Amino acid sequence: NELKGENMDIVEWNEDPAIFIANALNPAEVSDVIFDVDNPKACTVVVPDYQLSLAIGKRGQNARLAAKLTGFKIDIKSET
Repeated sequence: NELKGENMDIVEWNEDPAIFIANALNPAEVSDVIFDVDNPKACTVVVPDYQLSLAIGKRGQNARLAAKLTGFKIDIKSET
């Protein structure tokens, strides 16, 4: 009631950044998280082809929220 109908997602925190990033992109299925050796706060997330639009979200909203939550620059790519 206090949120006045606003939806809220709960993301499980994990000390391992790869797991935390995958959790932040839930419900999209994450195949792999590859960290950039030149930039420790950037990564590429690999998802199955059929999960790409779900991981990115409408107008990139899911990817932006996951990046803001985790503090990582997240680039999402399909397996192919």
